[in-house]
Amino acid sequence: MGVGRRVPVGAQRNMLGVQNRPTRILLLVEDPWGKFTVFRIKRSTQLKKLMIAYCDKKSVELDDMRFVLIDKGRRVIPNLTPDEHGMESGNVIYAFPAQLG
Repeated sequence: MGVGRRVPVGAQRNMLGVQNRPTRILLLVEDPWGKFTVFRIKRSTQLKKLMIAYCDKKSVELDDMRFVLIDKGRRVIPNLTPDEHGMESGNVIYAFPAQLG
């Protein structure tokens, strides 16, 4: 094994200015009736996994639902992660049935 550069941990890491962000965040999904479903996911997990879990829990098809970030006012892109969307812990995603026609 080669000798590599040591990565600072704990207090040393904070002294160097490296942000100590949690790897998991708490996201709330609100339905049209104002009820919240709480999900705790990794920052590196695609949001599609959260969307599928929500639809399974509510017994609806994924294609019949739309997901919107309330604070940003834009649709959730399923293949992106919370970090790529710029989401923080406690953000709310609004889920509502798709309207066709």
